[in-house]
Amino acid sequence: MKIEIAILMLASCATIVAAQSQPDPCATAPASCATLITTRATSETRIANTVVDVSVAVNASGKDLADVQRALATQSNGLLAYLRGQKVDRLITSNINFSPDMRSQKNAPDKTVGYNGSEQVSFRTTPEKAPDILAGVLTNGANEITGTTFTPTEQELSDARKKLSEDATKTAVAQADAIARAAGLHVVAVRDINVDNGVFQPRPMMRMAAINGLALASPPPMQAASGDQQISVSVNITAAAMR
Repeated sequence: MKIEIAILMLASCATIVAAQSQPDPCATAPASCATLITTRATSETRIANTVVDVSVAVNASGKDLADVQRALATQSNGLLAYLRGQKVDRLITSNINFSPDMRSQKNAPDKTVGYNGSEQVSFRTTPEKAPDILAGVLTNGANEITGTTFTPTEQELSDARKKLSEDATKTAVAQADAIARAAGLHVVAVRDINVDNGVFQPRPMMRMAAINGLALASPPPMQAASGDQQISVSVNITAAAMR
């Protein structure tokens, strides 16, 4: 038994030594091994803002909850009717909320003195129609314009990113080809591709609110400069090159 173990140990050691003594094929025949080249290219463009996403708040207050509910419903219905008449897109009501208005009392529990109701209404329109609509919502039930954002449409962004991805990929491959030629090699394959679409930040606009709960009468005409956005796509590739 001891002899068999010794023979096995000797055989194992011989195998390890033989494996360690084998020459590196890339060192003895470099032409048979590929050299990996990593390049990065970024393509940028500016794309026009063609829509405006708007969010407005409707608020109502009163001593009686039922009165607050009716007031909020009246304001909201008037606002929605106005916006439908303006042919806006993506009209959505959200965040409907009612809460008690509490007053602190000395040496006694807080007292309910009234109720507050609120809701958010959001929609999408065009930069050309936005100024008049923004002024109109304050005279048709909304108490505050809480957010306005200029942006391209999702389809426009998708189309632009697709084109930028193609351009950046072509540039990255061309860089790899140039580096390979300079080293006396030629690219035989692209081993890996990674695409970074970057971060897109739409451009916010102003906030507007009613004054003392009353909207401005006969607001002055406004114009909106929609502007554009810069978007970029970066592409990393790893190419294999050989002689």
